Amino acid sequence: MIDFLSTALLLPFELLLPILGILLIQSQSPINSLIYRSFLGSIAALIYALIGAPDVALTEVMVGTLLSSLIYIVTIRSCYTIVIIVDTNNPPHKNIKDCLKLIFDELHLKIEYQSEVFTDSCADNLVFLSSAKSSGSPHALIHNSTCFFEVQSLLDDVTLTDSSKFLEDKITLCLLPSRP
Repeated sequence: MIDFLSTALLLPFELLLPILGILLIQSQSPINSLIYRSFLGSIAALIYALIGAPDVALTEVMVGTLLSSLIYIVTIRSCYTIVIIVDTNNPPHKNIKDCLKLIFDELHLKIEYQSEVFTDSCADNLVFLSSAKSSGSPHALIHNSTCFFEVQSLLDDVTLTDSSKFLEDKITLCLLPSRP
């Protein structure tokens, strides 16, 4: 009778694990994924403790929940930085930087400017942006009065902000031209 009762008490937690696993895999939001992963690890640790494996439960809490969550938080935080390549010899004006700061503050993103020496050819300069795609950054390049974005989703997010109206007469926003 006691075995049946303890098994019945574990059943809701055991049913929650695959549901949380599916939610974790299908989640589009990094923050929601972090929450699902933390709950998944915590519930697994609870089950291990209840079935008499406190060492495994402690390991799950320390590694599976705390350490992986910490690493995930650091990774998510690094994704909230936009790298914009600018010309070392002709950096953007302060008012353009201020407008971009307003836009990315509205999107809750941090801006980092990476200086490179540009040539007279815009196509040659865009190589800085297209060749660095595999590294995960940079995300945009400012050449003369045009800001090229490497992905459509970032361009869409920027143009949909309330602050983007301040940029309209200062700089043109466009997508990085595809290379043949």
